[in-house]
Amino acid sequence: MALLTFGGLASGLDTNAIISSLLQAERIPITQLETRQKELSAAKDAISSLSSKMASIKSAAQALSTSVGFASYKAGSSDASVVATVSGSAAPGAYALSVTKLAKEQRTYSDTQASSTAALGMSGSLSLQVGSGSTVTLTIDSTDSLTDIATKIGSSGARVGASVIFDGSQYRLQVRGLDSGAANTVNMTETGFSLGLLNPANTLQPAQDAQFTVDGIPMTRSTNQVSGVIPGITLALTKEGITSNVTVESDPEGLKKKVQAFVTAYNDVVNAGHSMSGYGTSKASVKELSGDSAIRTSLDRLARIVSTPVTGTSGKYTTLGSIGLTTDRDGKLKLDETKLSAALTADPTSVAKLFVEDPAIGATGAMKSFMTAIDQLAQNEGSTLKSRLDVLGKLSTRLEDDIAAGDRRMAMYENQLRERFAQLEVIVSKYKTQGTAVSNMAASGGTT
Repeated sequence: MALLTFGGLASGLDTNAIISSLLQAERIPITQLETRQKELSAAKDAISSLSSKMASIKSAAQALSTSVGFASYKAGSSDASVVATVSGSAAPGAYALSVTKLAKEQRTYSDTQASSTAALGMSGSLSLQVGSGSTVTLTIDSTDSLTDIATKIGSSGARVGASVIFDGSQYRLQVRGLDSGAANTVNMTETGFSLGLLNPANTLQPAQDAQFTVDGIPMTRSTNQVSGVIPGITLALTKEGITSNVTVESDPEGLKKKVQAFVTAYNDVVNAGHSMSGYGTSKASVKELSGDSAIRTSLDRLARIVSTPVTGTSGKYTTLGSIGLTTDRDGKLKLDETKLSAALTADPTSVAKLFVEDPAIGATGAMKSFMTAIDQLAQNEGSTLKSRLDVLGKLSTRLEDDIAAGDRRMAMYENQLRERFAQLEVIVSKYKTQGTAVSNMAASGGTT
């Protein structure tokens, strides 16, 4: 802690100002270290940001790396109550769908009660069994209300929910299955009491399967989310008694959007890399990363994939450039949609080989190459950018230690200065006191 002094009381010097100037001069090396540390911090943030942007390239490449992702089909329905979506490997086609019944969960209600919170005065046990599952038995106490029983059912662990319904004048306990389908019927047993849950008339909605036909073939499912009927398509059924034509067709625009998303992610990395490390006549926005070899290596690795022929391809389409994906003078990707459309029309199988990995024919697929490159450049331990980040982190830690040590030395130096100036004030004060005494003695001798 610095000594508290009132400088210059004896000497007349502004010792605090002198000490402040000396400290400022002494602190110049520490200030330089702090500036350097800020530059390192900016570099670490920039490398982390670049790694995140590279992860976006990987995600965009992954969307194009499989036959399902690359095929880009779209599904439609002539009736809005049937929602058709592509969820797997689809193929063009049209299908006639008729929905007879929707899948439903069981809903059973108790007899009416005047209150939801008053004790029912009945005791016994309630057993619950969903389908062929295990039976859960609950103890019902005479002090339990409808709300209490609903809580016990909800916390029983069975795939059953419960709540209290108010119709405006009376209360009912609703017991409902949590899963639709006939196999999930809720079987209940009331022992020692009765709320009417066993009355068939109180089961207002029995558990049932969805019933429908596809191209006239009868089918059932336990849910209204139907898959496996039309290859690669999931159907969401929302209404009974309807007919619909479900169509599956190629979606070239969807494919172009995926390719464009990849181009955007790629260019985002190139722009960021050029900005932070400098490119052409442009200076680096992050001083520490000016001309950084890790960034240059990463960008060069990605650029080579764009221009290198893809293993397993042959004929007219062997590189991404052959279908309209090329780099400009700045290393950024651009997409010629007209050229891509023409290639897809002329030879869709060969175009797919450029993107999709196919071990059967030894095709690696350019997207798989990008995904592997991103892992080796930015994702895996020991990757190019992670190693660079580690180096920056270690250097930053050393600087923190050096700055902390410098601050300790400064504190000691300030204490030393203040002690010396305090001693100086004492000496000056002593001499002043002696001088005053001599002057007083001289003045006294002169008057006697």
